[in-house]
Amino acid sequence: MRVRFDDQIFTMQRRGGISRYFVELIREFDEDPKLGVEPQPGWRWTRNAHALEAGLGKRLPVPGGSRGRVLRLANRAIGIRQPDADITHHTYYRAGYLRRRSTPTVVTVYDMTPEIFPELFPKGNPHGRKREFVDRASLVLCISESTRRDLLHLYGSIGSPTIVTYLGVGDRFAEGARRPSWCPERYLLFLGSRDGYKDFRVALEAFAGIALIERAMTLLAVGGGAFTADESALISRWGLRDQVVQHDASDDDLPGVFGAASAFVFPSRYEGFGLPTLEAMACGTPVVLADSSSHPEVGGDAALYFPPGDASVLGAQLTRLLFDDALHRDLSEKGIAQAGRFTWHRTAATTADAYRIVSGAQPKPE
Repeated sequence: MRVRFDDQIFTMQRRGGISRYFVELIREFDEDPKLGVEPQPGWRWTRNAHALEAGLGKRLPVPGGSRGRVLRLANRAIGIRQPDADITHHTYYRAGYLRRRSTPTVVTVYDMTPEIFPELFPKGNPHGRKREFVDRASLVLCISESTRRDLLHLYGSIGSPTIVTYLGVGDRFAEGARRPSWCPERYLLFLGSRDGYKDFRVALEAFAGIALIERAMTLLAVGGGAFTADESALISRWGLRDQVVQHDASDDDLPGVFGAASAFVFPSRYEGFGLPTLEAMACGTPVVLADSSSHPEVGGDAALYFPPGDASVLGAQLTRLLFDDALHRDLSEKGIAQAGRFTWHRTAATTADAYRIVSGAQPKPE
């Protein structure tokens, strides 16, 4: 079964969860012929670090060759020659890819964030023509049951099968990774974007109470860019300038960053899946999650939870972890086991089974 993956996300995204998901899928299909999928990358030129590191494409060696539009035009110009695909799997939702095709099409829905929080996107839905891709698809994949439930609630009845294909965690996320030298001695970890529904302010408020009794503890914000003026003002107002720091990290650093943290805090009000939760747990780090969206699916009973937006309960849960060594050990062990249930091979196997539904090799689900 030949599956062609278009170049959308690989000409848009330099790094990120979506492109990593497709790179891992392609790698698993290549490494295990028993899955029955022959992947066909629909690009030669890319700016995506995950694809480049996996040997899936090259940088375009011309001025402006890292711009998405230039890359897409270059990929069209060379007319990549491959056998006709049995299925086309779209990687995003750009209008130019909505051409009519004779082969079945598959689209993955990662989350419904713009539909649930439209006030956060005054310039319009950044997911482009997602609704049209879903309506035209022969098969819709969702990365969690929460996302599937939201999709059906917001879009109504969908004529094509909707299948949940959970994400996985790579082998490099494991106990024992070396802590980067720039990490504080003791810290709570917040990862990624901090604005809007990500609720960094909730984590900051919770930490303000902890910092009063744990002066050696730091709140480390990794990624997401330098603190904004508003964030810096809030940090200063709460007297936390010496205990809240921001730092960027490479992919190679991340296992050590997760593994050395006293806890990983993920207060986001909405996640389509929440891959950092798995990565933290695989490294043996306990996690505290907002009790919302896909968090309980991913964390299971290996996490502590708090009501979204409730800084006082979040602070209480973090305090429990910091002062209860038995609880810390228990959640660490449970987290490793929970993360072990989510592998990229399982993602690929579930996806291959879903492909067979639309290729005619497997009956459609009820």
